[in-house]
Amino acid sequence: MLNAAVGSHLRSGSAPSRRCAQKALAMLVALAGLATAPTAAADNLAEARDHLVEQVVEHARLAAPLTGRQELDPAVLDAIGALPRHLFVESEVAPFAYLDVPLPAEHGLRESQPYIVALMTDVAAIEPGNQVLILGVGGGYHAALVRELEAEVYSVDLDAQAVDSVAARLEEQDYGDIQLRAADPYDGWPELDRQFDAIIVRLAIDRVPPMLYRQLAPGGRLVAPIGHGDDGQILTLVTRGTDDSFASTPILPVRFMRLPGGERL
Repeated sequence: MLNAAVGSHLRSGSAPSRRCAQKALAMLVALAGLATAPTAAADNLAEARDHLVEQVVEHARLAAPLTGRQELDPAVLDAIGALPRHLFVESEVAPFAYLDVPLPAEHGLRESQPYIVALMTDVAAIEPGNQVLILGVGGGYHAALVRELEAEVYSVDLDAQAVDSVAARLEEQDYGDIQLRAADPYDGWPELDRQFDAIIVRLAIDRVPPMLYRQLAPGGRLVAPIGHGDDGQILTLVTRGTDDSFASTPILPVRFMRLPGGERL
């Protein structure tokens, strides 16, 4: 969902925000034909993706007092600029795909706000060749973005139909080497002896499940929305030291869909 903490820092009267709103309105008009005239709309997609990057950059700047991150990794921004987000959300909301807002995906799932996707990926500090586990498939956008960073991507979701649908979509978009499994994200990757350089949890949990600590490699980074109840969570970075110690760092207040049974601890 749209991050309330970021929204509270947006000032509707500021010049950057006014310009962003004006460009967003123009882009909505330009992209409104996605569902009915895809050929004509395709001419606007490159500009739309550029505009989405601009929005993410602006939100990063506005949220910097909370996150401590004035700028995001340029490689992450390049990935956002390359991905056709309208193909990862419900067709009915495709015209809104290049606004920095969360949108519905198939099977009742959700594609997160692109700024939050970018922030989580940036915090995970993913390098080419890293093995990355993503828990919660959404529409597949986050997995595709991490693959754009030349990482090996693995993703788990409890909904088998969503996994099959996302796998087909990723195959169509030439991301067929992303490995997806229908399993309980609470238990991490089904092969229990696997470890990952980064783990991104896209569903709210009360606390980090023991298996995720086990599957995080020494020196690895886990990013998750952690918090009890329905009042939101804190996006949190958990790092594993080479001596098997763990440290947690709060990043930003957020609000995510909850992992079913995420309160099991």
